[in-house]
Amino acid sequence: MARYAGLIIFVAFVGFSAISAFGAMPPGQPNDLTADNAQAKAQNSVQVHTISLAVKSGAQRSAYLIQPAGAAFPPRNVPMVLWQQGGPGGEMVNSWSAVAESPFNLLPNFGISVLVLPLQMRPGWGEERWFDLANGRHFGRIDIDEAAQFVRKLIAKGYTSQQRVGISGCSYGGYFASQSVSRHPRLYAAANPACSLLDIPTEFASGYTAFIAFLEGKTPYQNLRKYRADSPIYQAARVVTPTLVFHGSQDFLPVGIAANFYAGISGRGTPARMVEFNGEGHGIREPKNALYQAQEQIAWFRHYLGQDR
Repeated sequence: MARYAGLIIFVAFVGFSAISAFGAMPPGQPNDLTADNAQAKAQNSVQVHTISLAVKSGAQRSAYLIQPAGAAFPPRNVPMVLWQQGGPGGEMVNSWSAVAESPFNLLPNFGISVLVLPLQMRPGWGEERWFDLANGRHFGRIDIDEAAQFVRKLIAKGYTSQQRVGISGCSYGGYFASQSVSRHPRLYAAANPACSLLDIPTEFASGYTAFIAFLEGKTPYQNLRKYRADSPIYQAARVVTPTLVFHGSQDFLPVGIAANFYAGISGRGTPARMVEFNGEGHGIREPKNALYQAQEQIAWFRHYLGQDR
């Protein structure tokens, strides 16, 4: 064992490189000790660029555009999906993932770019930006609207177009997608909310009382109108964006609310589809379900963002 003294062994991955074990003898560079995922890594064909733009407030926001490898940058009128992570709060995780709920390496390998845009209540941007989501009447609005402003600027630059931009996410990301297509009904050409928070008053009453009251600034007994305005379930009839809803039957966020959201959208004649995954909870875990979910997402965005037309 003496000859291994000082050797550091660790497991690491980045968003576009598969998990590996590394060894390093400081101050030397780490060496890859495994080759288990080399084939998977070789199959992944993506590239990443940063896009920085000012939003309406004058603040600068930076996004990461994940494209098919070899694609032109800046892009010209390409299909693109804005993705938001769960939360609110927590890091925007840069993970090796090819599942629908974190489609960094999924959609770009099928010709659809993914736009990752960290906004309010994400670490690394300072205290003011962290709390901005809960200040005043911001919740359900400020990050939703800044994302819409960012997307409109991308459209104005010709990077994408209103017929080729979609939105997706799971948990708070699903809320973000659902609230976006109700607040900005004609901006996105397709949406795919998953495991979504949809009913803020119900969430307040279901054990998340303090956090929801913090975000909203008041209880629903003090301002039920705002709680409902911030709840996509009450705005479903406004949605004109073709919407694919994913939800697990055992999700702590009630599947019945997701079904009602789907019914509200489809009932007004908007193209919509709901896939309920039997036995799944908050997020899809069973590999066969994750594969089916990925196929559904790819087909939805390919059709509604123009690839199949």
